[in-house]
Amino acid sequence: MNFSQLNRLPSELRAFAYSVELTAGEILFTQAELAEAVFVVESGCILLFNYTDDEQRVNHYRAKTGELFAELMLFHEKYLCTAIADTRSRVVVFPKQPFLKVLKHSPELTEALMLQLAKRLHESKMLLELRSIRSAHKRVLHYLQLLTSFQSNTLILDRPLKDIALDVGLTPEALSRSLKYLQELGVISRNRREVKIHRNRL
Repeated sequence: MNFSQLNRLPSELRAFAYSVELTAGEILFTQAELAEAVFVVESGCILLFNYTDDEQRVNHYRAKTGELFAELMLFHEKYLCTAIADTRSRVVVFPKQPFLKVLKHSPELTEALMLQLAKRLHESKMLLELRSIRSAHKRVLHYLQLLTSFQSNTLILDRPLKDIALDVGLTPEALSRSLKYLQELGVISRNRREVKIHRNRL
């Protein structure tokens, strides 16, 4: 079972589910709001972030089509972050209490949730490792390498640079300078949003 196959989720859970349409930039829930549900992205993309005490925005992750998100709120009374539609999106809402009830007697749902939590933990670990790299251009290069595989050296930057800068913990200006520097070194080449990594130059 996985959350992208909504029709394969337990019928008791689907009985309580409903869908919500969101326009780009529309807020689904806000930090400190009472946590009443978890969600699956049916289409589009949802950005989760929070603000620190000094009003600095910290991106958590982006939930894409087929992914469960806000799953930690099953164990908290209030949302720990804000969720906003990155693009026009449709999400399936699963009320919290019915979800917890089904979870108690559905090993398949429990396993799917554990896999999701493990995935989030791994992504958080990679992000922490990324932000620990002090050199800006090395941090950006590592980020690009994480987005590609050894089978493909090309990727499309499908988000604004200011959003990518937030992910890697740099200012947009520092990100642009780093990309330009990597180009000058011949490590990458760019054609608008397409980036190619030249691994033979690493």
